[in-house]
Amino acid sequence: MDDREDRSEWAAPGGIVPDSAPTLGSAPAPAPASPPPASRIPTSASWQPGFMPLRPLGFGDLLGLPFRAMRFNRGVVVGGPLLLTLAATALLVVGFWLLFSDASLLFYDATEDLRVDATTIGVLIAAVVAALLADILSSAIVAPGVSRGILGERIRLGDAWGAVRPRIGALLLLYLLAGLAWAGAFGVAVLFAVFAMSGDSVGGVILGVVVVLAVGLAASFLVVLVGGLARPIVVLERRGAVAAIRRARQLLKGRFWWSFLVVFVAAVLIGVVSSVVSQLGSFASLGVTAIAPDNAVAVGIAFAAVLAISTLVSYVLTYSYMGALFALMLVDLRIRHEGFDLTLAEAAEARRA
Repeated sequence: MDDREDRSEWAAPGGIVPDSAPTLGSAPAPAPASPPPASRIPTSASWQPGFMPLRPLGFGDLLGLPFRAMRFNRGVVVGGPLLLTLAATALLVVGFWLLFSDASLLFYDATEDLRVDATTIGVLIAAVVAALLADILSSAIVAPGVSRGILGERIRLGDAWGAVRPRIGALLLLYLLAGLAWAGAFGVAVLFAVFAMSGDSVGGVILGVVVVLAVGLAASFLVVLVGGLARPIVVLERRGAVAAIRRARQLLKGRFWWSFLVVFVAAVLIGVVSSVVSQLGSFASLGVTAIAPDNAVAVGIAFAAVLAISTLVSYVLTYSYMGALFALMLVDLRIRHEGFDLTLAEAAEARRA
C-alpha cells in the first residue's frame, strides 16, 4: 500500500471539528526539524481529555471502556443504533401483523395457490432491507461518537450520520465482501465434509462434522474481527472497503491473537448480557399472559410488545457495545503502531488553548 494512503486522515466530517483545530486521525508525521510551538506541546491535562486515557489500552480497558463511551455520548453511541433498530423492528412488526391478519390466509384452501397481498409482501421486504441496513449502519454510526468522545467532545446524532452517509456504499460493499468470504470458507468446508462422508464410515462422518464446525467458527470470528475493525476505518479514515480491509490486516500484524481474544471475550460477555435481557423479556411476556388469559387479543399484543422491546434492547446493547469496542481497538492499534496518542494529545491541547 502506498505510504500516503497509510497516512490518510482520520478526520470527522465538516461541522464536527472546527476549522482552526487540528484534524483527528492524521498518522504521526516524520519528526520536525524544529520543536513545535509551546502552545501545541501537550500538557498533563491533554493525556485524558475524554472518557479514556491516551495510552495503549489493556485487556480490561477494552472490555470496560465501551460502557463508558455509551454513557459519555449516549445520544450517538446508544441513540444511533436505537433509532436504526427501532425502525427495522417497527417495519417487521407491521409486516407480520399484515401477514397474520391477511384474510386470504384465514380462509386458505390447501387445494388452491397461496396468495398474499402485495402490500404485505412489500412491507416484509422493506423490513428485511431495514434490518440489514440496521445491522450494517448501527455499529458504523457509533464510531464518530467514540472518536470525538476520546477528545472530550459530545456530538449530535446528525453530525455522526453526516460522517456515515457518504460511506454507505463502502460499508455495503464491506458487508458483501465479508459475507462472500465467510460463505466461501464454509462452502469449501462443506465440500470436504461431503467427500469425507462419502465412504459411509463413522470416522469420515465425524471428521466431516468437525471440519465444518471448525472452519465455520474460525471463518466467523475472522470475518467479525477484520470486518468489525474495517467498519470504523471506512467511516473515520474515509477509505474504500478493500483499502479498509488491507488497513485492518496491517494494524492487526503482531496483535492478531490478542485482538482475537479481546473480541471473543467481549462477544461472550455481551452475548450473556443480551441473553439475560431477552430471557427477562420472555418471562415478562409470559407474566402478561397470566394476568389476562381471557382476552386473547390484548394478551397477544402485550406478549408481542414485551418480546419486541426486550429483543430491541438486546440488539441495541450489542450494536452499541461492539461498535464502540472496534472503534477503541482501532485507536489502540494506531497508538501502538503509529504513536497516535501524541497526535490525539496535540489535538486536545489545541482545543484547550
